[in-house]
This record gives sequence, structure tokens and C-alpha cells, in this order.
Amino acid sequence: MNEKHRYSLLAAGLITAMPQLAAAHGGTHDVTAVAHLSYSEAYSEKLKKGQEVSTELLVLDGHFEFNEHVGMADITPDTTWSAVVQGQTLATGRLGDATKKKFGAKGGMAVINVPGGGILKFTWNAKAIMLKLKWTGEPALARLYKDQNTSINLPQFPVDVAIGSLHGYFNVPVTGQAKTKTKNGIVLSKIALKGNANSAGLDMLDRDGDSYHADVDCNDFDPKVHPGATEATLDGVDSNCDGRDSGVAEVVETFKNPGTYSSPVINFKVSSPPGPGTPVYGPPRDFSGYNKSFALAVGKTSFYDPTTGVKWNDDTITPVSDGQDIWRGWTHTGKWSFFNGKAGDKITLSVQRDAQEASLRGAHPGFILFWRPEGGPLFWAGTQDLDEGQTALPADSDVVIGHVIVQHADWTVQGLPAKADHTAPAGVDPELYPMKPDSYTMYYVDSGYDADKYEASKKLIMHPTAFKGLALNDGTAGSISKSITLPKTGYYMLYVGNVLEVDDWSMGEVDGKPKLTTTGEVWEVPAKGAWVNITISKP
Repeated sequence: MNEKHRYSLLAAGLITAMPQLAAAHGGTHDVTAVAHLSYSEAYSEKLKKGQEVSTELLVLDGHFEFNEHVGMADITPDTTWSAVVQGQTLATGRLGDATKKKFGAKGGMAVINVPGGGILKFTWNAKAIMLKLKWTGEPALARLYKDQNTSINLPQFPVDVAIGSLHGYFNVPVTGQAKTKTKNGIVLSKIALKGNANSAGLDMLDRDGDSYHADVDCNDFDPKVHPGATEATLDGVDSNCDGRDSGVAEVVETFKNPGTYSSPVINFKVSSPPGPGTPVYGPPRDFSGYNKSFALAVGKTSFYDPTTGVKWNDDTITPVSDGQDIWRGWTHTGKWSFFNGKAGDKITLSVQRDAQEASLRGAHPGFILFWRPEGGPLFWAGTQDLDEGQTALPADSDVVIGHVIVQHADWTVQGLPAKADHTAPAGVDPELYPMKPDSYTMYYVDSGYDADKYEASKKLIMHPTAFKGLALNDGTAGSISKSITLPKTGYYMLYVGNVLEVDDWSMGEVDGKPKLTTTGEVWEVPAKGAWVNITISKP
């Protein structure tokens, strides 16, 4: 998604668009500003043509002084800002998104129309930056006192404002009055609140008591959210404050230039017979709607796994706990399929060898399931290997990186040719699931392999970290079945391949290129692969 001109109105949580730090109390904190904030809120109800109508106006008026860390030169069109009231993010954006703006040598201003109901004005000079937010959207506090006659005295009302690296954390003492009157039998409320505060110091600010201060805690109103917390993958919450909603590592591959990155054309509708040297598309593999079965040839003749540390392109690799890079591979000649599912759908994935090949040893059917926030199949010209004589992609093709397929990791290919219509489906938060026009992202959901008849004296061609907790044993060799609850609504990609078993294996080089070598081969899979039946059913 193109985020150059975009605001986020977020339902909950302290989100400031600033990078979060890795541990509490350590490292360089964001600058806590010497700042002052005044708060006022007015809420009133009246009858108009017999109907009850309510209006509200929240005003935040702030003053942030520059210091030795941050000065006027740091205020640019790219400077981010956010306003958070009692843990609810009213709005966040960039100064450059203003409808009226001036960035000068002696000062400037930015007037911003805030979606949801508000006007925000920043002004600055060499000494300080000032803001005034008039918010007419959802109420922050006043409506809690609707239909009451009471004096209001709150010792602390949290209001947090960030402008670039300047953070103001305010615990505002609020006073006010709530009054009611009855007209035509209807109770009408009128509420007025106000308060003033200076910015609180970070050394004492830990609102949720989880031992992580507000400068590193991405939601200081929830003790379950903080750096180092357990991440529930794809639940819509960044629990560990790393900027991602994922409990697994991320592998980022960089596409260099068209023609320098080899990636197969995957066609989900065109069929051709399996076999070495021929495109293996297979029959249609759209499982949308579920309760469909397909028979596919899953091969064993092509394999590459640089788990041993061979880095073969310009990539960023995330180490796992044992120090090994988290590259994980299946056989090249596995098969991709896709389906559209809904969050909460309970599906059963079954992979079973064809009856005449069910007892084969040495190869173990496995699967990986990814969720893709970008939506349906994409067509990126110039990034795939094309068959001889082809000048354009076949219809219904998708980009699938075939050389290295990661397991138990999210996977992003960046630097692809830009795609203008590459946007997020409705309801997908691009803060947690970044989508860029030049990237292709898949989020890990589940994986597993059939471990029946595995001989412990042999080795699986895979670094063992990749298979922790992925073994499936149902007592039947060549067959796996697993129930999965889908975490998100949208587009899923399923990969089915083989995990191979040999006496020994290692990574070597041939003509300066990495190559997998094996000894004591025990594979009993035919050269063209074993046929498997794949079914996705929904109870």
C-alpha cells in the first residue's frame, strides 16, 4: 500500500508510528519533551425537531520546547505525529500531509484535516513547536457522565502526544461538572471538563505496571503487551512491540533486477504432465469454497537448501535461537494451491499418497500454509522464468519463489516491479501487515510433515530447527491430516512438498555454486515424484 499520504485512525493501543525499543529501561529513549498541555472537553444534548442531538468538542492545546536533541531542523514534512487519549489513538499522520503548510528557515506551520472529525494545527519557531487539536469525533471522556448531576474530579487522565522524537506523556488532573435537564420528558446532558499538566518523566511512567516504561511499551495500558511478551501470531495485536503481528521470524528476500532473480511461473489452471524438464502446473488448484480434492505429483529430483549459511543473493536473514539462519527449504517440485477463507473457519487439510505409492519410504509429504494480506493472485511481468518462446506470462499465473521456501517463518520478497493496485483488503491493518507496491508478503499460519516410518538412523534433508513441533504421526505412512483454524479473512496459499530422508547430507560447491550432496541414498520415490491427493474440507 502506498502510505505516503495516509492517516490511521486506530481502535485502541498506544501507537505512535515511532520505532519501538527492544527492552525496558535500556538504550536511548525517545526524547521526553519539556512540554505543557491544556485539555478541555464540552458535551451537550438538545432537542431538534423532536429528536435528541448531541455535539462534542475536545481541544488539546500543547507547547513542546526544543532541546539539545531535537530542534527546528528536525521538523520536516516526514515528521510523524500522534495523539493518544486514555490509550485510544485519536489520530496519527505526517506533517507533510497538511492542507496548508509552510516549512521555512525561521519557522513554519501545518494545518491538517484529521479524518474522523478534527482540525490540527502545528506552528513552530526556533524555540518550540505548538499544537492545537479540535476534535469533534468520538468522545474521549465526557459521555461517561451522561445523564448525571455530579462534580467531576479525576486525579489522572492520560493524554500522550508525539511529534517526531518529542514525546509528551501527560497525566492530566481533570475537573468539571455534569448537569441534566428534562425537556418534553427527555433527559438532556451538558458536561464541561478541563485540565492542565506538564509532561511526566519516563522514569516514573509505567501506567500498566508491567515494568516497561511508556517510551518502549507500545501499549502502556495493557500489561500483556510489552517488549519480550509472547506474540499470538496474526491475532491483530503487536504483543511484543516489534512492529509485527507475528510470533515467527521474518525472512526478507531482495529482488535485484528483472532477469537476475529466477522464479517459476505457477499456473493454477493449465495442466501439463509431470516430469523433469517440463512445466508442472497440474490441474486447477483453487480450493475456495472448500470440500475439493486434487491429485498432484510431488517430486524429489530438485532440491536446494542453504541452511548451512550459504547466502546466495542480496538478502536479510533472521537468525533462529540456535544461531542458524532460518532459511528452510522443501523440494522444488512441490505444488502450490490457494483458497479464500474467513477468520475462524475450521478446516481439515488432508494429504494422502496414491494407493499404489502409499508404502513408499524415504519421502514424507509435508505442507506449509501462508496467509497473504495483499489479496488474490498477482501478475508481475518480468519476474518469472518464462518457457522458451514465451514473451508474456500465462493467464492465471502467480509469483512463487521456488528456490527457497521457508518454514515456520514469514516471507517477504521486496523490490519487485511496482504494482499500482496492490492494496490492502478491507479490515487489514497495514501497520501490522505492511503492504508495499513493490513487495510480496506471506504470513506463516501452519505446517507439518508425515513422520510415520521415519528411520531415526537416517537424516531429514533439512536443518532440524525447521521441524521442531512439525512432526505428524497418525500411524499411517504417506498420510497426514491436520485441523486448522484460520486466523484471518482473505487469501491463503498452500504448498505441498516432500521432506526427504537419506543416510547423510551436506552442502558443498560445484563450479563455485552451492549444491546439496547426499550419501547412502534411501529415497524410494519415483524420479517424477509421488502422486498425492489433497483435500481441504470444512466441517
